[in-house]
Amino acid sequence: MNKWTTVALAGALASCSAAAEPPKAVATSAVATSVGSPQASFAQYHTFSFGLADPPKAGYEVTPRSLEVERRLRPIVLESLKAHGYSESESGGDFVVKLVTGTGPASTQGPAERAVATGLARGFIGINIYDGPTGAQVWQGSAFAEIDPEKIDDSLLRLGVTHMLAGFPSKDAAGVASTR
Repeated sequence: MNKWTTVALAGALASCSAAAEPPKAVATSAVATSVGSPQASFAQYHTFSFGLADPPKAGYEVTPRSLEVERRLRPIVLESLKAHGYSESESGGDFVVKLVTGTGPASTQGPAERAVATGLARGFIGINIYDGPTGAQVWQGSAFAEIDPEKIDDSLLRLGVTHMLAGFPSKDAAGVASTR
């Protein structure tokens, strides 16, 4: 056998053994992204407030559990934004935070013709930030993970928020926004 045939055979064997493994019962990681408006000047922001939730991305839907996820997400985001140097304002902040949650279809493993249900669903959380006075969106973060539809994983929510807000502009001691 030549080297490429050996590599192809090893790959085929690995995929067969992977398909025979039992499905995972819990999610272990999240994929998060964020983007800010290049026109937004976070130096002018000192306070924030929470607004009503935004609808989830296409392919995800709000479920009864989404409301509970949002309830648990709020104090995590609050804590993180305070750690970034911002203060919460009950009467309307310099920027408005809108949380987003949703659930997508159940996940499967393997090629479509041999797909095995994992028992996990796709979960989505997001943080949308709008300029308080104008309402223009100035920042957006989102995180996706495979989730157990029967249990909300608070550590996974915290991980998603941490990853989303990792590059969020922070207030330094002089009150000027900077990236960490």
